[in-house]
Amino acid sequence: MALYLISYDINEKDAYEYDSLYASLKALRATRILYSEWVVIAKVGEAGDIYNSLVLNVQAKDKLLVQEILADAYWGKLMISDDAFRTLLNSARR
Repeated sequence: MALYLISYDINEKDAYEYDSLYASLKALRATRILYSEWVVIAKVGEAGDIYNSLVLNVQAKDKLLVQEILADAYWGKLMISDDAFRTLLNSARR
């Protein structure tokens, strides 16, 4: 398995238009770790599949990035507890 970071830039004034994006993230069982960053556990090599499932829910002016996170990570002040993030990192490749 692998851990993927999903990051996006959307215009805050248009945030109400993104209910389908948030629903898609929740359907992927993604966890929000920062305002515009989520992580999801998926099979190795699925960054493109994750991207393709989410890009349908953003506007052309928006930015979207999906990338694998390795176990060598440092963080501070996430929206989830350090223990919860450590648990997610157990799925990351070393």
